[in-house]
Amino acid sequence: MRLMISVRDEREAATALAGGADIIDIKNPDEGSLGAQPPHVITAIVNAVSSSIDVSASIGDVPNLPGTVALAGLGAAVCGVRFVKVGLLGARTPEEAAGLLSALRRALEATNGRAGLVACAYADADLVGSLDPLLLPEAAAPFVEGCLIDTAIKDGRGLFQSLPDAAIARFIQRCHDRGHFAALAGSLQPEEFTRARALGADIVGVRTAACVGGRRGLLSLEKVQSLKERLVESLLHSHTGSHRLAAG
Repeated sequence: MRLMISVRDEREAATALAGGADIIDIKNPDEGSLGAQPPHVITAIVNAVSSSIDVSASIGDVPNLPGTVALAGLGAAVCGVRFVKVGLLGARTPEEAAGLLSALRRALEATNGRAGLVACAYADADLVGSLDPLLLPEAAAPFVEGCLIDTAIKDGRGLFQSLPDAAIARFIQRCHDRGHFAALAGSLQPEEFTRARALGADIVGVRTAACVGGRRGLLSLEKVQSLKERLVESLLHSHTGSHRLAAG
């Protein structure tokens, strides 16, 4: 399981890198759950990080407007990111999600680059009227490298307060069945990493728990380091548990 830290500028990217992040995720928390930064910010962060680790960029909690979203994805891809991440806020059915992701995938392919697509559905979909996250893996299968569950409403209610573990486990399994990675985010706390790992998550995404002053605050080196330590502990705990089961 890898640690993805969301950053808003070059300074925070350097902090995340120094703290042990496995993936740098560029977003603008002022514009929503998956708020987008402008191209010059994305390019500056990509150049600062170089090729040391993967960099993703969010392009927004988007409406169901395939042409508009494809253009946004193209803009992020040409900035040099490894992943373009899109929040399907406006897509309400699998057909709408597939249509939007198809247009976005085609735009990314036009760059002749290496940018892969990551599609996000929301654990609190019933509150915002968006796609049921359990339907995302199948709808997104032809177009993405991975899928993510996040929360659309940032009111302190996290992923595990919005969806039962059984539903999250089904989401992860459906991603894996289609050969894609499964990422979890949504006000995750470090003590929940072991839970995420036990459910089979490949990536955990964090911002709030890595900042001083909440998700719109400043990324903290000490907090990122602590998160990385907890992630390593969760992996060790998982391996220990597996060995005990085998021995039993």
